[in-house]
Amino acid sequence: MSEIDNNPATTNELMRRHLHVVPSYRPTQDGVLKLAQLGVVTLEHGDTLENVTIAWRSWGELNAARDNAVIILHALTGDSLAAGDGGWWEPVIGPGKPIDTRRHFVLCANVLGGCQGSTGPASKDAFGGYYGLRFPLITIGDIVTTQRKLVDSLGITRVIAIGGSIGGFQALEWATRHADIVAGTGCIAAAGNLNALGIAVHGEVGRRAIMSDPNWLNGDYLKYNVFPESGLAIARMAAMTTYHSRESLGNRFGRNPAVRASLYPEFGPTFDVEGYLHYHGKALVRRFDANSYLYLTRAMDMYDIGRDGGDAYWFDKINAPMLFVGITSDWLFPPDDIELLAARLRDRGKDACYKLINSPNGHDAFLKDWDQLNPIMTDFMHHLAADTRRQEATS
Repeated sequence: MSEIDNNPATTNELMRRHLHVVPSYRPTQDGVLKLAQLGVVTLEHGDTLENVTIAWRSWGELNAARDNAVIILHALTGDSLAAGDGGWWEPVIGPGKPIDTRRHFVLCANVLGGCQGSTGPASKDAFGGYYGLRFPLITIGDIVTTQRKLVDSLGITRVIAIGGSIGGFQALEWATRHADIVAGTGCIAAAGNLNALGIAVHGEVGRRAIMSDPNWLNGDYLKYNVFPESGLAIARMAAMTTYHSRESLGNRFGRNPAVRASLYPEFGPTFDVEGYLHYHGKALVRRFDANSYLYLTRAMDMYDIGRDGGDAYWFDKINAPMLFVGITSDWLFPPDDIELLAARLRDRGKDACYKLINSPNGHDAFLKDWDQLNPIMTDFMHHLAADTRRQEATS
């Protein structure tokens, strides 16, 4: 998913910058970056991580029962700035918006394995060096485990989990593995796993581009104060093609001549679409870590809702309403796959609603088509409120 590239810092600066750390939540801290110290986390593959830190932001206030929380789950290269100025979902979250911060306490955490303040490959290990490839493999389940630890540390008793793309995988993980606390989940532009085309183009091509960069140095580039800029930029360029559709690129660029400066003046870009890809490749290099890209794309590839027990076993764990949203022109997560997942859940008696965004904007439509997404989110939040009232009336 291509959140707006609005962070001018270089990747190395991201590793070294002084973060404003707030030790505990207070209601006046809307949008302030906070760091939660989670201690030791045991991972699905059996490894442990010590001194795990998760960076997060929040908007709104917890009520007395601490049951009005909504956790927003960001996508691959996203971050915790989901709302407010510059927020990647600002039209959806805020006072009077579909996810209303007058009613809900909304939080968004930077994922484990990322590079925006949470523990990841660019963090220092116990010996004072950068983890690099010594960072253990992580899963979507591990990412959600740290989110659950954060939620528990805040005393939250019920939570709604909503995310798009890889954030949708996280929402499914909440629904199936943490059903005891979940009041509802929204899985947007994501299915139960990634298809082969997504694994190939979005994942493996990008990883090989990074690992083939001479400055990658087997993952130890930070130790030598270099960075695989070219590799990460190419990975981003490949991924960007999966976030669009043929129609969206054709409508925007066609075969128009280049208007942006070229990275390689002697050989292009000839076309505007090439310049667009070069621009976004360079933009990601300024704000993201290459090893984080490797780890998170691999976690995305490996996710399967039915792992360790099969789909039916985990479907039966779900006990709260679910929203699924597909996009007509999304080929990374085709809408038919998402609709089928919702139908299979309904076949098992689950409250699973499927909605379709009719858009030429491809996978990125959930970051652009607010006129269609916002009514869907408003209706879902109203449905969850009605479901809560029904449960309270019968309890």
